[in-house]
Amino acid sequence: MATSVTIGHAHKGAISQAGRSRHFSSGLIPRNRLKWVPPSARLAHEYCYFLHDACVQMLAEYEKARAHLVRFKFRDADQADEFECLVNEVGSIEALKKLGRLDKARRVAINTITMGMVSDCLHHIYEALRCMERRKVVVAFNLLRKPLTDSLIYLAWMLGDEDGFYEAFSKQSPAGLAPKIVGNRRQAILQAALEKTALEGVIQSDWLHAVLFKDDFERGLYKILQRAVHLITVSREAVRTEPENFNFIFKNYADDDSYDGLYEVLPPVLLFLAHVIEGLYDRMKAMDPGARTAFQVRTITSMFLLSQDSKGINETRKILDKLSGMLACPNCKKPLVLTQHNMARLLMRESFRCTGCRTVTPFPFSYIF
Repeated sequence: MATSVTIGHAHKGAISQAGRSRHFSSGLIPRNRLKWVPPSARLAHEYCYFLHDACVQMLAEYEKARAHLVRFKFRDADQADEFECLVNEVGSIEALKKLGRLDKARRVAINTITMGMVSDCLHHIYEALRCMERRKVVVAFNLLRKPLTDSLIYLAWMLGDEDGFYEAFSKQSPAGLAPKIVGNRRQAILQAALEKTALEGVIQSDWLHAVLFKDDFERGLYKILQRAVHLITVSREAVRTEPENFNFIFKNYADDDSYDGLYEVLPPVLLFLAHVIEGLYDRMKAMDPGARTAFQVRTITSMFLLSQDSKGINETRKILDKLSGMLACPNCKKPLVLTQHNMARLLMRESFRCTGCRTVTPFPFSYIF
């Protein structure tokens, strides 16, 4: 009576739709936290945390710098007083509109939505990943549903078509933002956002759309996320509960198929989400060019390490090969050796471990850019 779980499918032409992870890790997560995660999924799990942490760092830095706040000058003291009165009555966005500062009102709205939605999104993802470490897989699927099928689309819409999103938000809300309305445009929204990231050729919008929203995509997330939320699903044949069953109630927590399937598709989906967030923040306030390039190189190159075959490892080694001639252990002077562990460590933890004396040396990736 257990609900079966099969997710994920390698998509032709994209490096991101890799399979299960190789049996090595970056050391990003302490071993005692990974004991319940199957060895084949550990690197992918760490990669998902790496993406989450990179987004949290961006969020924290922008909040600390107050980069989301919109600054402007009033025409005179009377206009400043009028604004203060209006803010108390109708709020800052409406006050700006009444003063004719429509561009500033829009920026305040977009920035506020971005900061709030990204924060909420990352909270859900963090708790979902922690649940996967404890084999609370159904709880994890519940937590992933909101950020992956709701938040991701609105964030992508803001990045790919800010004009269209703001029009719907400011003049058609809430009906214009309803899932039934947005649902007809999801793939176009994903494609428009993808074109504004560094991921073109790495991930395809049709694959993202199928994984997240197609109930007949055999190895996608949609069916699993729907079943995780509802005990009984009957409206669609593809997600219908089996006779004499309840969704996931009789699932054996010790089964590994949940991990095998989820981590085939979650890394590229979170990679897309991370780059959408990066794009929105860069639009809010331009990032340091070196930090932005380092983020893009690290997040994309790390995906090669999740490949099922040696091609991904070889591609990563080729990209990092120049570093092996530049770096050496400060303790014993042994040159950097690009083991699989060191490649993952360099990209996800910005450090490397000497294969001689085992000394760990930091290497801030953004320095080379």
